[in-house]
Amino acid sequence: MGDHGLGVRDEIVAAAMRQVGDVDLAALFRAVTPETLAADERWSASSVRYHFGAREEGDGRGRLSFQRRDLALAVLAAALGDAVGASSDAADAYETVAATLRTAETLDEVLAAMAQNLAAFVPGATTADVSPRERMYFLALAVCDDDRAVARELREARTRQIERYLPMYQAFIDALDRELRPGRTLQDLANAIYALLDGHIARLRFDPSTPSDWLGDTVTSVFASFTVRRGAEPQDVARDLLNR
Repeated sequence: MGDHGLGVRDEIVAAAMRQVGDVDLAALFRAVTPETLAADERWSASSVRYHFGAREEGDGRGRLSFQRRDLALAVLAAALGDAVGASSDAADAYETVAATLRTAETLDEVLAAMAQNLAAFVPGATTADVSPRERMYFLALAVCDDDRAVARELREARTRQIERYLPMYQAFIDALDRELRPGRTLQDLANAIYALLDGHIARLRFDPSTPSDWLGDTVTSVFASFTVRRGAEPQDVARDLLNR
């Protein structure tokens, strides 16, 4: 009987997982209603339905039906817009640091700027709470494989972020008197660094105490692997790649 109970439990878990796989963005927002939005704010529930509703006809009269998905997409757009703005501010800070590299003896200022930027993603590390924005981002990731509109919003936001970082990476390349390795592009470099940061930031959400002091060394290693000393001969490029 015990084995049967465990079998049923496993089947229930499997069924629940299938249902989670079928959940869409509107379902993830089910806890958000016009009433909860109006509870502590200056607008009414009917105002929420006016701005995020569709008119339905029935019994000879129309009424507004709350469009939860429309609200969810608007929240996602706002969250991603905020993230793009934060990326732009970070790029500005990095470009300021890049201007000092020709006379700097170490990369300490670069690593400090990186640590400051990363701190914004550690829950409770700063007075600026990015948790709502990050939660919305991860909710979008949960459904984007089956939601073209959400996937498009994510792609467009990431494109804007990377486009803003490209001149910053070029500034670092110039300041360090390097150039891109043959066959590599600034886009490749940005994609590689973003992939690294995405993974670490995701871990910080559930493990805020995980060490981050290695990150600066890793990013600089990625940067070095995509670039080479300016004007290096082909044989020096290959040698540099093997010895890095």
